Amino acid sequence: MIEVENLNKRYGKKVIFNQLNTTFKANAVTILLGENGAGKSTLLRMIAKLERQDGGAIRYFGESLSSKALKERLGYIPQDIALFEHMSVSENIDFFRGLYKNPIDTERINSYKKSLNLFEDKARVASLSGGTKRKVNMLIGLLGNPEIIILDEPTVGIDLKSRYDIHRLINELKQNKLIILTTHHLDEVEAIGDTIKLIGKDPFYKEVLIEKGWPFEDILQRN
Repeated sequence: MIEVENLNKRYGKKVIFNQLNTTFKANAVTILLGENGAGKSTLLRMIAKLERQDGGAIRYFGESLSSKALKERLGYIPQDIALFEHMSVSENIDFFRGLYKNPIDTERINSYKKSLNLFEDKARVASLSGGTKRKVNMLIGLLGNPEIIILDEPTVGIDLKSRYDIHRLINELKQNKLIILTTHHLDEVEAIGDTIKLIGKDPFYKEVLIEKGWPFEDILQRN
């Protein structure tokens, strides 16, 4: 479980979070839903220790972890494609795998490739479709065998088949991982979400969730 306690964050005079409190359960997919600029990506980056909060605490399975300790336990998969375009898929995998002390083995990599329908090992990343790049991007984030997986808009702008492949792997991973992701796709919420956390002030998302009868937590309203 990840516990967020009394989290504060502001950019200049703009307050993003004021005494935010919430928790994220293990062995489940938690979806952050809300409008652009609501703070979804900021929260993910603070959980991943890529950005500092102005106050409050974040605990991981009951522990306060340093950035170095968290790196071995968390996989962060950003919305931007973080790959070397001039290198092949295999070369990217080999490079990023070498950054971890205890990376997953070749058998696990091949299992993830199979789930993702990812078989373009020798192709240069620059030549791949947007959907295939996103699948490689996701695989790179799993190379350190993380307990916690954070995905920021993992299927934005890609075809339906690639989205389906990514959904399949996420549903496999959540059996023993803590997964948090952001999305604007309501069908994605229905396909892979176990818990919905609403973040933002636009009433649209709340109205849709109420209309569909999907339970959710309005995490800003709690504060």
